[in-house]
Amino acid sequence: MSIEAGAAPPPPDRLGGIPQPGPLGPLLVPKASDVLAEELAERISRGDIRVGATLPPERSLVLQTGLSRTSVREALRILEIRGFVEIRAGRGGGAFVRVPDGHHLAASVRLVVRQENVSLAALLQTRATVEPPCAGLAAVRRTDTGLREMDTSNHLLAQARDVSEFLRANVRWHMAVARASGNELLSGLMEALAGLIYDSTGLVGTVDGQVRLDTCRAHEAITAAVRAGDRELARRRMARHVQAYVDGFSEDVLGGLDWTGVERRPVAP
Repeated sequence: MSIEAGAAPPPPDRLGGIPQPGPLGPLLVPKASDVLAEELAERISRGDIRVGATLPPERSLVLQTGLSRTSVREALRILEIRGFVEIRAGRGGGAFVRVPDGHHLAASVRLVVRQENVSLAALLQTRATVEPPCAGLAAVRRTDTGLREMDTSNHLLAQARDVSEFLRANVRWHMAVARASGNELLSGLMEALAGLIYDSTGLVGTVDGQVRLDTCRAHEAITAAVRAGDRELARRRMARHVQAYVDGFSEDVLGGLDWTGVERRPVAP
């Protein structure tokens, strides 16, 4: 393409009819400590570094990676917070490899949710999606210990003297069901969701006598299905229970998300 004398040249970003890229913006480069922590966590998760082993000393990690001692120490602190290592001081100490449990997962989920300002609606939707299958798994994998924990929580729920005590027993029962599923990932996720939803809502003022009675009945029915080993019945009853809870929130809270596939009744016109 030629440009005739006296003719206005085409815009610079359209020369030759090909759009020219704009200027680059600031690049977000991950911190060296984050990269090292992620690499070590991945190796532990794959089993390349066995549980109970110790990671190389700080000096060795500095030589292997070329990172500063400060970055290596920060990476080890990150791994400790995430539950991948236990740092022991003194002779015979070091960074001992372990497997993160549900509590570490819950802490990580809570941190991400708060940093990203995840909405209450998204938390409720996640619970409505995850908890019914969790109850189904509890029915399949039920144990005497898990059933006793659910029964104890139900008793505390029925005997609660005030709303705050009732809410604590309620969370305890839901956590008992999650643990009974035998899946640490689900258990950790439910622990995080329960705490976050409780923190995000003014529940104390909305729990009256009827709500307490309905909750106790629902818990007893779900526990009975788990005890009977009926996976589908436990799943359905938990879905109805969570749905009743979600339906207590206004559309101002729930309307911002697509609830397709989640068992939630349509709002009446």
